[in-house]
Amino acid sequence: MPRIIKILIASILIAGLTYLLGWSPVFTTKKVQYIGITDATQISAVEKEIGNLVGIKLARIEPRQIANAIKDISWVAQADVSRNWLKNSVVISVNPRIPIGAFGSRYIDSTGVIFEPVGIRVDVPVVIAPNSEVGLAAAELFAALPQDFRQGVVSLTARNDGDFSMAIQGIEKVLTLRFGSADEIEVKIKVFKALMALEENKNISTIDVSAPHAPIVK
Repeated sequence: MPRIIKILIASILIAGLTYLLGWSPVFTTKKVQYIGITDATQISAVEKEIGNLVGIKLARIEPRQIANAIKDISWVAQADVSRNWLKNSVVISVNPRIPIGAFGSRYIDSTGVIFEPVGIRVDVPVVIAPNSEVGLAAAELFAALPQDFRQGVVSLTARNDGDFSMAIQGIEKVLTLRFGSADEIEVKIKVFKALMALEENKNISTIDVSAPHAPIVK
């Protein structure tokens, strides 16, 4: 077969493939499937960010670009987008942030990120702070607490970024734990637990571990 004919056939095949992928209705998105989220408000928030993909040619959809746009949403921890050419669909996998505390009208996750509570309402401890900067410091401390200890925290109050106190759910009542700075977290918690284990402290209402080597009970 002459070389010119081979080139012509190759050109026709490339042109046909280009048309098939980029212009033909054969590979047009007919469905968008979400994995990881089922709440209608959250799905609507994602669609508002990326637009309606139904009817768009699959070849013109950039999975990485769309995933990055979704990850810009504050309550999204991770996102992945893929195209299914056989089913003419786009699969969007979203991992929402898991709230561990509330700061004002927003939530905090275990990494200390503050995000908007879109489509979710959960019962979590409250972080109280005079401003967002101090609130972030409180969120970082809260996220750094061991999970077993954190579960007993009803609220965390920050006067400034070096003076924290917590309301701790005891067996019969809520106790005040004056924590001080965010330094020596493990030592302070160890001292708190040791003091709580003493029979003589069963009626106390406040423990101050801001100076963990010289704690105060009241």
